[in-house]
Amino acid sequence: MNLKHVGFGPHRLFWKLVWKLQTLPKIKVFCWRLGHDILPTYENISKIRRDFDCMCLHCGIEKETLIHALKDCPRARVVLMYGGLNNAPVEGCYRRCVDWIEDAARSLDKKALSDFVTMLWNIWNSRNNKFFRNTEDEAWVIWDRAAGLNRKFRIFNFLERSMIPKSDAEKGWQNPGAGVVKINFDAAVDGSRMIFGLVARDHKGFMLGGRAGVLENQTGAEWAELQAFAESVELVREKRWLKVELESDCANLVNRLNKARVDFSSYGYRIRQLLNSVDSCFTFNFVWAPHCCNKVADQLSVWAFKNNCTKAFDMDYPIEIHDVILKDAIN
Repeated sequence: MNLKHVGFGPHRLFWKLVWKLQTLPKIKVFCWRLGHDILPTYENISKIRRDFDCMCLHCGIEKETLIHALKDCPRARVVLMYGGLNNAPVEGCYRRCVDWIEDAARSLDKKALSDFVTMLWNIWNSRNNKFFRNTEDEAWVIWDRAAGLNRKFRIFNFLERSMIPKSDAEKGWQNPGAGVVKINFDAAVDGSRMIFGLVARDHKGFMLGGRAGVLENQTGAEWAELQAFAESVELVREKRWLKVELESDCANLVNRLNKARVDFSSYGYRIRQLLNSVDSCFTFNFVWAPHCCNKVADQLSVWAFKNNCTKAFDMDYPIEIHDVILKDAIN
């Protein structure tokens, strides 16, 4: 699990609205745990106990991730649709609950969002009843139980102002200055493996090269991001690009890169090692960008994960990322 996915940078608005919900304190804490993905789903348990079956107890079709347990599982979907919640919040495709709830907050006001989270809390409790007591509640029972916690329970109210105002347009990849090479990199952790992707482009958006791959990993998400940075530095050294802008959507890493001289942890020491491995003629600039500006690197990571391979390329990049590269170049 990557830190950038659970509250640093892109999701800072989510962490502000969690404690503003008009509901019980324990449900606010539940929402906080949703954002951090630290509830004991089968998948999370299987990361600790290797022999544990991570398949969903209800459907047995997919791994029981948190987003599956609360949204994608047919059992959860029936509950969500029982009260008429059958539009974008249900049909959208999300990898994490923090993205899902944040999108819902762009359509719902404070009261409606509070009731929505209360319903998710009841879906989770129903799942626990199945796990511990082997009892299942009907969809209407779960819905009524959620409604009973809050008076005037409702999910939709498009007349009131939403918790997170919708942005007019999605921000895209930003061109670097003339003569500067921009490298976007990303990484993720899946069990004992890390997946990384990085792409280098010039100030006009033309592809100069990149890498993507799957490596063995026994460390956490922060070190996976650092490994993606190390791959980027190696590419810079190999291509002899003297002016480089390195962009990541992991705010924690970018902050550490910019303060490497005063970071005396083992993490900071490794950063200094990487920076000292290149000649002084190289100039680096470290920039944080939201996830929407880092889509090519993210897509490369997904491609490497699906194909379970490692690849370095110049102009012959995987066709799967062509549309994203073209969109960035046009914007």
